[in-house]
Amino acid sequence: MGMIQSIDRAFDVLEALAQADDDLSVSELSEQLDLPLATVHRLLSSLAARGYVTQEPSTRRYGPGPRLLEIAARAAQSRRFDLIRIARAELAKLTAETGETSNLIIRQGDEAVYQEQIPSPHLVRMFTEVGQRAPLYCTGGGKAILAALPAAEFERYLASGHFERWTNKTITDRDRLRAELALARERGFALDDEEREEGVCCVAAPIFDRRGQVVGAISLSGPSIRLDRARAEALGPRVREAALACSRQLGYRADH
Repeated sequence: MGMIQSIDRAFDVLEALAQADDDLSVSELSEQLDLPLATVHRLLSSLAARGYVTQEPSTRRYGPGPRLLEIAARAAQSRRFDLIRIARAELAKLTAETGETSNLIIRQGDEAVYQEQIPSPHLVRMFTEVGQRAPLYCTGGGKAILAALPAAEFERYLASGHFERWTNKTITDRDRLRAELALARERGFALDDEEREEGVCCVAAPIFDRRGQVVGAISLSGPSIRLDRARAEALGPRVREAALACSRQLGYRADH
């Protein structure tokens, strides 16, 4: 067996063990991976020696080893998985493609916080300072985050929130907001149609981590004379795609 083929097969074994609900026998792995018993046994022995696989002595079956958890925990601390670093590249692409300002937004309590921004090259553009806070319920990024929350957490937010009217388009009625965010959840992106500030429109999509929990949102914002509701809706799938690219780099899988 060549070295590259051995490495590929070792990863196949690790992935099979990690995805299984319980320990697997050598014969089960052999059948599942369509590999000879001797090959599977040799791979398991090598992986067990390094701690990546553990054998249960009483059943002789194999499962993931503690070394897998250790290396995963260490990898999770790498700057490679820093949300701002990951999002920055997607923001730059969005602004280059659309000519509008793109933002990374996270949630802190009941507020959306701007963490990163790539400004529009246009003279007339939206500019929100990094670190600035805004309500969740009337901003694109905030609404995208709210729509991605677990149902119980979302209902707690609705029950406890005070919804101030910022413009004549701000949604302050709980039932209307619930319906609006149900639509955002279905489409995978949310709109702010001059709800926080007159003349400003925004479209945003949520970012998820490896556990499937929302950790932020990517938004695209601009003056409504250029980024009106129709254009924002048309750009929604592109913003959703950018957010999903970030999610995948954080270990998110769409089958969560």
